[in-house]
Amino acid sequence: HMALGVTDTYCKRKVHIDVSFNQITLSQDRGIDREPLTLIRTISPRATDYRLMRKLQNLASQIANHKVTLDDAENELDAIIANNKRYPGIISYIAGGGLSAGSVALYTTSIPIILAAFIIGFLITLLIKLLGRAALPPFFIQIIAALSVTLVSTGILWLVNHKYWEFFALIDPTILTVGGIVLLVAGMMIVGAFQDAIDEYYVTASARLLKVVMLTLGIVLGVSMGLYAARQFGLAFVATPDSLSFTNTTYQYIGAVIISASFALSNNSRPVGLLITGASGLLGYYVLLAVSELGLIIIPANAVAGFTVGFTATVVSRLTRIPSQAIIDAGIVPLVPGLTLYNGLMALIANPAAVDGTLLLMRAILIAVAIAAGASFGVLIGRPTRRSLVTLRNNLPERPLRSNQKQLK
Repeated sequence: HMALGVTDTYCKRKVHIDVSFNQITLSQDRGIDREPLTLIRTISPRATDYRLMRKLQNLASQIANHKVTLDDAENELDAIIANNKRYPGIISYIAGGGLSAGSVALYTTSIPIILAAFIIGFLITLLIKLLGRAALPPFFIQIIAALSVTLVSTGILWLVNHKYWEFFALIDPTILTVGGIVLLVAGMMIVGAFQDAIDEYYVTASARLLKVVMLTLGIVLGVSMGLYAARQFGLAFVATPDSLSFTNTTYQYIGAVIISASFALSNNSRPVGLLITGASGLLGYYVLLAVSELGLIIIPANAVAGFTVGFTATVVSRLTRIPSQAIIDAGIVPLVPGLTLYNGLMALIANPAAVDGTLLLMRAILIAVAIAAGASFGVLIGRPTRRSLVTLRNNLPERPLRSNQKQLK
């Protein structure tokens, strides 16, 4: 949408733009006298950067409103890319620890467990970064990281059984494993894949769904290897969240806020953006619990929560100067069914003939579709609403008020 705004401003002829997962194609029909001009660019995966996104959106908006020339726009783009700054690496590790701690807070009120989950998340995020720098494929990164989480939980269980340290007696290895696995599950990716499908980018959606399957299979393989190693030492514990129950709503709300703010922090959000995204996560989770208490089943409840987050983010993004996508992503992170997808694959691999795994997978897919549809529809309704609010604000009688003040002076 932004690219079309740029080409409509600077190009005399219309430009066709297509996005296919990791490739962008731009083509311009220059008439019957000359051949079409076509550019194809391959996209290299990079970390999401909400600060950079905001600056680029502002530049694209200025271009679409004909407020900047082509030469000035090119110079400003170069300056934005050259001067873009990210947080130090340790901040991303802290954000990973926050994601794990927030996820664990949904299931327990134990401070030692939450603290242990934070440390595990911190170390796993560091491990993922190191493996990524070694150019290891994501599938193998998932296996190694999941195996590491399971082995750490196994080690803690061994310490508990042998009473080496009293502190570890308070830590549940199942919750700790789930807290570490949260960093690996592709919950946001599956929701994004269905958003692409809703927007009719079917090639991109299919590629993303296949990537979700591969990444989740990597987790399952890593956890299975860890559990096998644990059994060799006579240790056994459940590594899926199906045996866990949610804690009281206060801790669930706190966990949702921590998850959303940590997700935004990991994507280089501004400090003030952490407050907005944390509030977005709280709003989405509150709506989910509220409509569930009214008797709505989980799938439409997630759709309502996604709609609320998408609509609110679109309306307030101009006021907060934070990209609406950043607020939406952070708001739906506590809702995404990543753990349900992982749980379903674990059950399916453990017993392919059982229907439990298939049902869990279908549940994860339907929840992801509901969240994606709700958020997309919220954006569609939010855009005209935001334009109406802007028009209303611009029509307020500011000048008469100023003239009255001059008369009073």
